[in-house]
Amino acid sequence: MRFKMTIKNITIFDLDGTVLDSSHRQATKPDGTLDLAQWFENATPEKIFQDKVLPLAQQMRRRSKAGDYTMICTARSLSDADLEFFHQEGLLVDKIISRKQGDMTPDGELKAKQLRSFFSLKQFQKANKVMFDDAASVRKSLRKLGISVINPDKINQRLAG
Repeated sequence: MRFKMTIKNITIFDLDGTVLDSSHRQATKPDGTLDLAQWFENATPEKIFQDKVLPLAQQMRRRSKAGDYTMICTARSLSDADLEFFHQEGLLVDKIISRKQGDMTPDGELKAKQLRSFFSLKQFQKANKVMFDDAASVRKSLRKLGISVINPDKINQRLAG
C-alpha cells in the first residue's frame, strides 16, 4: 500500500554561525568573503570536534520533537566526522542538504538551487517553510523562493542570555 505524506511545517537550519560556532576554522579573503579553500583545509576531524553548539540548536531539537520536518541546509561539504559530531550533539534531522565536494558555487546560489529542487516535490510544495541563516546573501536568495528566512544572530544572543 502506498500513502502520500503531506508536510505542514518545514524548519531549515544553516550550520555555521547559526547552529554551530565554527569560527576557529574560518578564514576570509581580503574582500571579506569566506576563503573556501582554507575552509576545506580546516575541515579535519580534530577541528570539527572543536566546533561549539550555539543556543539555536535547542530550537532545532524542539522543532523536530514538535513534529516539524526539520532540515539542515549547509554550504559545508560534509564528512563522516561532521555526521558523527551532529549525532554526538543530538542534531538529528529529517534531511541534510550540503555542498558536493569540489563545488565552489557561492552559498546563496547553491542553497537556492538545492532547496528549489527539493521543494519541487509534491509533498513539500504547500508546507510553511522557515529557515534560519546568518548570511545576508542566502536570506535574500531564499526569500525569492517564498521561504521565510530569519537572521539567527539576535535569537542566539537572547537565548545565550
